[in-house]
Amino acid sequence: MPQRGHPSQEGLWGLPSLPMAHGPKPETEGLLDLSFLTEEEQEAIAGVLQRDARLRQLEEGRVSKLRASLADPGQLKILTGDWFQEARSQRHHNAHFGSDLVRASMRRKKSARGDQAPGSDGEAEAAVKEKEEGPEPRLTIDEAPQERLRETEGSDPDEASQAQEDPGQGDLLVCAEKADPELESASRGGQEPRPPQAQTKAESQILENGEEAPGPDPSLDRMLSSSSSVSSLNSSTLSGSQMSLSGEAEAVQVRGSVHFALHYEPGASELRVHVIQCQGLAAARRRRSDPYVKSYLLPDKQSKRKTAVKKRNLNPVFNETLRVPLSPDDLPSRGLLALSLKYVPAGSEGAGLPPSGELHFWVKEARDLLPLRAGSLDTYVQCFVLPDDSRASRQRTRVVRRSLRPVFNHTMVYDGFGPADLRQACAELSLWDHGALASRQLGGTRLSLGTGSSYGLQVPWMDSTPEEKRLWQALLEQPCEWVDGLLPLRTNLAPRT
Repeated sequence: MPQRGHPSQEGLWGLPSLPMAHGPKPETEGLLDLSFLTEEEQEAIAGVLQRDARLRQLEEGRVSKLRASLADPGQLKILTGDWFQEARSQRHHNAHFGSDLVRASMRRKKSARGDQAPGSDGEAEAAVKEKEEGPEPRLTIDEAPQERLRETEGSDPDEASQAQEDPGQGDLLVCAEKADPELESASRGGQEPRPPQAQTKAESQILENGEEAPGPDPSLDRMLSSSSSVSSLNSSTLSGSQMSLSGEAEAVQVRGSVHFALHYEPGASELRVHVIQCQGLAAARRRRSDPYVKSYLLPDKQSKRKTAVKKRNLNPVFNETLRVPLSPDDLPSRGLLALSLKYVPAGSEGAGLPPSGELHFWVKEARDLLPLRAGSLDTYVQCFVLPDDSRASRQRTRVVRRSLRPVFNHTMVYDGFGPADLRQACAELSLWDHGALASRQLGGTRLSLGTGSSYGLQVPWMDSTPEEKRLWQALLEQPCEWVDGLLPLRTNLAPRT
């Protein structure tokens, strides 16, 4: 961002040590030799180039608004940074930034590598297809940054678009697209890999868009050997595809499945995610994809782990283990919510009071919370009684600052409920971390009978756990009495719609 005033010539930004081209096309003259870079270093450079392009695009928008609103040429020259461009042109006689030179060099390195003989049959077929389709068009410097970025290989789309993420949404989005049956059957025809250890449970399940399938898949059962280890968790295949909210899905129809296994190692205090394979993935561009698997341990997105990238593969086999440090005390849940419930039927207090049924929530405290970053949390609890999720029906506690065990001691009252209404309703209580710009959900709980339907309609929010169902059932069976509960905070609450 240009600063006010005119800095000295020594303070100007420039890249005098880089052999920048003097012509309009830096990709043909004076390019850098980047052949010595590793794949990880190329990914890091590509991420910097993406952020640079986004910032440059934002700066162009800011300058255009200033030109439309300011009439003073002198002030406009300072605020838009034109003085900097003039000073730079006097010192550097080329018109290109260092980022344009690096981007053009990486594109040339990519095309040069594609001319070599591929090392596998799959790569050879992909190279033949690319030659039949014709070479990719060269992009000039004046083209939009977004179009230039799509030519860069090895970049992490999540790293480049974190600025666009909704701070309140850290969970994965489950897309309601079923896997292609032809791709499923074709990918299961070959030999399937086995996990490296025999400590994974044999219980395998298929999750279709977040729901459990009627029966297990025998082909997946063969991949997992039985074990009596208490610390081993289920192996799952997620079919119906998940994608990060920050990913660049564009117009691609997301589909496919991922096969993985979870295991906790008490000795090393590690949660191990063994990523086995993916099947039937969608082609992101030009009938190909370069997939990798990424995992988060919510709510702390800093615990991100990811596998290696598998080039040109719609059915990649990873066979990698992602390790996340996690103490045994933090394994059962990401925190607990202590509360009490009471239902007061209409007229139960005499003299026709209360006029309608009342539902009382006494939010006491939250325990064993995990900070998103180093330090404490500023938390509050928010409550809805579904199906009414309007802003008028929302109630919340005060914000308790800098505490991992906040005490709220807050009571919320909802009226107009009969006993039959409670069987169709769901109380959603969620814990949030209050931020200066936006709040972020840490977890929540849903109290209902968990029937999956409300007033005859199938709804996703009737997904209470057995513990939550027992507390809601006790509320119905004991009117006019407080019912206590200590519930784990869930981070997998399904969207309401």
